[in-house]
Amino acid sequence: MRLSQRIKKMLSQPRLVVNLLLLTGFSAFWIRDFLYWLPKDMYETSLNYWAYTDWLIDYSQGFIRRGLSGDMWRLIPPSVTPLHFVAVFSWVLILAVVFGYVRLLMRSCKTMHPLTLFGLLFLPSLFVFYLHDHNTIARKEILGYITVLLHLLVIEKSFPIGDGSALPVGNLRRYVKWLLPITLLLLPAIILVHEGNFLLFIPLHGMITLSIFRMKTESKFLQSALWTGMLYLPALIAFVAVYLSGTPDYQVLLGICEKWLGVGAIREGTCVLPPDRNTGTTLPGSFAPMQWTRLRATEITVYIIFSNWKAWVAILPTLGIIIWYLGRQALYAILRSRFAQSFSPRAARRYSGLFFVKYFIFPFLVSLLVYFNAYDYGRWFTVACINFSMLAVSINLPNWEFVNYKKKTEEESVAADTPEHLDHRLVFYGVSIIICVLALVLWLPHYCLFSCEIIRSPLEFFSHTFMAN
Repeated sequence: MRLSQRIKKMLSQPRLVVNLLLLTGFSAFWIRDFLYWLPKDMYETSLNYWAYTDWLIDYSQGFIRRGLSGDMWRLIPPSVTPLHFVAVFSWVLILAVVFGYVRLLMRSCKTMHPLTLFGLLFLPSLFVFYLHDHNTIARKEILGYITVLLHLLVIEKSFPIGDGSALPVGNLRRYVKWLLPITLLLLPAIILVHEGNFLLFIPLHGMITLSIFRMKTESKFLQSALWTGMLYLPALIAFVAVYLSGTPDYQVLLGICEKWLGVGAIREGTCVLPPDRNTGTTLPGSFAPMQWTRLRATEITVYIIFSNWKAWVAILPTLGIIIWYLGRQALYAILRSRFAQSFSPRAARRYSGLFFVKYFIFPFLVSLLVYFNAYDYGRWFTVACINFSMLAVSINLPNWEFVNYKKKTEEESVAADTPEHLDHRLVFYGVSIIICVLALVLWLPHYCLFSCEIIRSPLEFFSHTFMAN
C-alpha cells in the first residue's frame, strides 16, 4: 500500500488520528524535558542531591541495605564521573519506561476512546508525576517499572493473542524459562538497590505469575501458590537479608561518605558527625536515615503525615477512583475489540472489578508497610497507579484472563452488537470529561513537609518554564 493510501486510510479513522496526536504530544513533553534537564543534571546542581547520593551507597564498609548500586561502580570506567553517570543512567531508564508505556498504548490506540487515553497519559498519579516534580527523577523505583515491562513482554511472547477471533495455545514452559532471569537476577538486584522495591513490586509480580499458573494448569490454588513462591524465593531471601543485617551505624556511613568525598563525588563538608548524634548529622541527606530504626522512621513519618493529613485524604482516594474508572474503561474497550463475536458486557464488568482488586488493591495493601516507614506518599501511590495502568493496557494478560474467567463462570457471550462503553454514553462522557479536567488541575505532591499543594493552574504545566526547584 502506497504512503498516500495509508494516510488516507488513517484520516478516515478520526479516533486513531486523535489518539496518535495525544501520544505524540505526550512523547514530545518527555523529549522536551530530557533535552532541557539532562545537561543541567550532568553539569550543574539540578539533580536532586538526596536521589543522587542514594545511588552512591555501597558495600565498602560491609554489607548494608541499598549498597549494590554504589558497588557497581567498579564496572564503570574511572573517567566517568558519578554525577554524569547517575544523570544519564536515570534519564535513560525513565525514558525507556515511558516509551515502553507508550508502546503498550499504541497497540490499542485504534479502539481506546481519546478521553480515556488522555486520562491514562496525563493523570498526575501516572508518568506525569515525574514531569511535574523534577526532584522525583533518579528515584530507584524506576528499576521496578523496568521489571514489570519485561514481565509483560514475556507474557506477550509466551501467550500471543492471534487475530482476536480465538486465543492460540500459550507456552507455559517458555513463560517460566524467560521469567527466570527476572526472578533470579533482576528482582533480587533491585531489592539490594532499594529494599522498598520488594513491597512495591514483588506482590504484583507474584500475583501475575499466580494468575498465569491458575490459567494454564489444572493445579489447585495452593499448588499454584507454591510454584509461584518458589520463583520469587530469591527476592524474598534478598529482602530478609537486608532487613535482618542491612542497617548500618554512623561510622559505617561515615566511611562510605569519606570514600566518595575522596573522588570528588560528594560535596565538601558533608562527611562530618556531630558530637551529639541526637542533634543531627551533616552526612548527605540520603545517608542519615539509613541508620534509623523502624520505630524512629515510623515516628518521623507519622509526624509529617499528620501535619498534612487532610490533603492526603483528599487527593489519594480521588486519584484511586479515577484510575479505577480509567482502567475499567480501557479493559472494556480492549476486550470488546478482540472478541467482537464472543463478548459479554456483563462478564467484562465483573472481570474489570476483579482485575482492579488483583492488580491494584492487593499490591497497594501489601505496600502499606512502606507508608509507615517513609513519607514519600506521592511516589508510593504513583507506583501502584503506574503498575496497574501498564497491566490494564497490556492486551495479552487481560485477554487471556478474560477468556479463562468466562469459562469458569460459564458466562454467555453476546453475538449481537454490544454497547461501545461500559456505562451509559452520557455517563461515560460526563465522567470522562471531569477526569480530564481534574488531570489538568490536580497535582500529586512528592511529599508534604511544610505545605501540601494539590491544586494548580493547568497553564503551569503547558507553559512549563523549566525553572529548577
